[in-house]
Amino acid sequence: MLAADFHKLLKSPEQLNEGTLPMLKELVERKPAFQLGWMLLLKNLKVLGSPEFDSYLGRGAFYIADRRKLYHFLMTESISAEGEMDQLANEYLSTGSYQIEQEQAPEETLSDLVKSLRKKASLARETKDEQDAKAKERVESPEFVTETLAKIYTQQGMYKQAILAYEKLSLKYPEKNIYFAGRIEEVKKLTN
Repeated sequence: MLAADFHKLLKSPEQLNEGTLPMLKELVERKPAFQLGWMLLLKNLKVLGSPEFDSYLGRGAFYIADRRKLYHFLMTESISAEGEMDQLANEYLSTGSYQIEQEQAPEETLSDLVKSLRKKASLARETKDEQDAKAKERVESPEFVTETLAKIYTQQGMYKQAILAYEKLSLKYPEKNIYFAGRIEEVKKLTN
């Protein structure tokens, strides 16, 4: 969110709408102690009648020092005097060292923001094959292989990883070689 956009919303909170909500959520996520960001987000959620309002109110109340001002800000339908909002803004902006950075691309629109959020969400999803590959990578690293991990793999039905883990353990602890061979046979029976 650009500083100019934030100050515009601060001066006239009646402009809060569904389009401003994701930007304010991102702002408080990046700067959770920014009190005015929380106040605007909560006002935005209240104006929209969002079901998320209560959960965000519980979190936001933790970061806002003067809850009376928050209550007054949330309960007033419109700001009676522009000076009142300026006073609130000056008080919070002067007591903290938070500033909203000017972003590299001020041309970023809401659709660009939505696209970037979708891209992040798609990157976060992993396929089962990717998860298996990462698990195999962890098993191949001897410092992460334990008997407990092998048992967990077996319980979760990840038999290939369990067998690999037991094989690594038998190499790591040759004195328990017979025990691990028995465990490998048990896992192989489960795969059939």
